[in-house]
Amino acid sequence: MKRIFVIGYAALLLASVSYAQDSTPAPPPVEPQVPGQQPGASRSTPPGQAVVPVPVPIAPPKPNGPVQKSLVRITATSVEPDYRAPWNAGGLQRGVGAGFVISGNRIMTNAHVVANSRYITVERDGDPNKYPATVQFIANDCDLALITVAAPDFFKNMLPLKFGGIPALESTVSAYGYPIGGERMSVTTGIVSRIDFQLYTHSSVDQHLAIQISAQINPGNSGGPVMQDGKVVGVAFQGYSGDVAQGVAYMIPTPVMNRLRKITKSSAKKVSWVKRRRSRRAGELRDPGRAIGRYSSVG
Repeated sequence: MKRIFVIGYAALLLASVSYAQDSTPAPPPVEPQVPGQQPGASRSTPPGQAVVPVPVPIAPPKPNGPVQKSLVRITATSVEPDYRAPWNAGGLQRGVGAGFVISGNRIMTNAHVVANSRYITVERDGDPNKYPATVQFIANDCDLALITVAAPDFFKNMLPLKFGGIPALESTVSAYGYPIGGERMSVTTGIVSRIDFQLYTHSSVDQHLAIQISAQINPGNSGGPVMQDGKVVGVAFQGYSGDVAQGVAYMIPTPVMNRLRKITKSSAKKVSWVKRRRSRRAGELRDPGRAIGRYSSVG
């Protein structure tokens, strides 16, 4: 009896030990070590591979340079004449356009921006002052004009723009101005769609060379430069309204602009010669002895 009890107690003890072993959780599987790898290192990153930093995007430089130092905002107060009743004074009109500085401390713009003007003011970017301006030359036929500012410090730190050639078809151009009378410079980009002769609506006299672009041209863009590769390739001047067509605008190309500059140079020389001639004649009238000074002397 005593032997049976000892055997039963031993069987019960073996059963409890077996249950404890079954209830113990199994250890996690051990990854095989790679020769030369430190313990605890992950296999996901191969040894010797450096972490590649993510590059930070940088804004591209302005393709046409600091145009703000050449662009101006023009405000003109004009009186539209009444040709049917010339005795009427006509109503005052106020319009906003754009212009850009060229060589000789002059500003090029459209003729329809300053036509029939009574008072013109010009504003620079970042300058709250409004400078009075006067028209030097105006060519209504090709819708171009040259104005100047008498203030001595106006053209200080201003950069005159250089002229380029005729842009190629499908090349990209940028139009600058102040559309819808805005006070901040606006930039629109498009491509050259067509190069052809078109009627200039300001004079409606005849056709001139014009370049069609897809950049948006709105009231306030008139007179602003159209640029490519840092040079002026045209002057924005007209386009269709949204009711007729969309994305159809025109600019005056550089051959027409250069023609105006050539004419104004020769005209300036003629005006200077006329002034000197008139001054000489006035001196002769004031001092008759000067007219015959070479041949006689007056005591």
